[in-house]
Amino acid sequence: MWIVYSFIYAIFNALYLNFNERKHYNGYLLGIIRGFGVSLFVSPLLYFTTTKLNGAYLSLLILQGILIGVYDSHIFMSSSMYGVNSTFGFMATSVLITLVLWWGIEFNDFITLTQNPTEFLSLLFILSGISVFYWQMMKVKIKFEAEKFLYPAVIALSVMSIATRYIALMGGKTFDGIIYYLFIACFVSGIYNLTMFKIRVKEPNNISLKLKDIVTLIIISTILIGAKTIAFREAHNPSYVMSLLLTSPILAHLFRYKRIKVSLYMFIFILFIILLIAYSLYAS
Repeated sequence: MWIVYSFIYAIFNALYLNFNERKHYNGYLLGIIRGFGVSLFVSPLLYFTTTKLNGAYLSLLILQGILIGVYDSHIFMSSSMYGVNSTFGFMATSVLITLVLWWGIEFNDFITLTQNPTEFLSLLFILSGISVFYWQMMKVKIKFEAEKFLYPAVIALSVMSIATRYIALMGGKTFDGIIYYLFIACFVSGIYNLTMFKIRVKEPNNISLKLKDIVTLIIISTILIGAKTIAFREAHNPSYVMSLLLTSPILAHLFRYKRIKVSLYMFIFILFIILLIAYSLYAS
């Protein structure tokens, strides 16, 4: 199940990546519209939720909202300034960062896996292979300014992936977890981006969005978050989902140019993705 929803997540993330590469809208403005727009869009569905919110769960959703705000604004601005290839190419490190953070939090999971050296070393080999060959496939050549700009997004994405899993599991029913995420976390991200827009944007430009673009952004974001929440809920390890997310640039290129030139590095990267899927099915 996590495999299907991870690929849906990757597909809509590809559309998300392509959204601002040509339009060059202000990143904070897109974060404002996405945050408040998605929250408003799903608000009627709160009537059908049954899980009661507690302080810990609400705090996690607020934290997630702030992380979304950091990630969204950086990704939108980076894709406009440096392009999709450089922006998402640098995300190769997010898989291993997520893995380390997850094992740091769920230490028993790490201990259990190390008791089976073959499975443990196989997972490290596969995830390292995915990261290395993804990096080579993207031919990442990033200026220091871009690298410095993207570090917060990488950290935010890694922490978000783990927080998403807990949001999905702590939210009771899958439906409730998704709706609370879309309503509360996205609303908080809108507040974050509005605050940053007022603080950092002195002379705003390109801030007039077409209604078509607003609707498109809200629909893409809603489906993306829904699929992501289910994927992280079902996957045993968040780094699995993060690995499949790295197929997004390939899909983004396909959607934009209607063709893909398969390089040796891309072929090996895809082989490692297949190995990860086989590993997860075997391990489960």
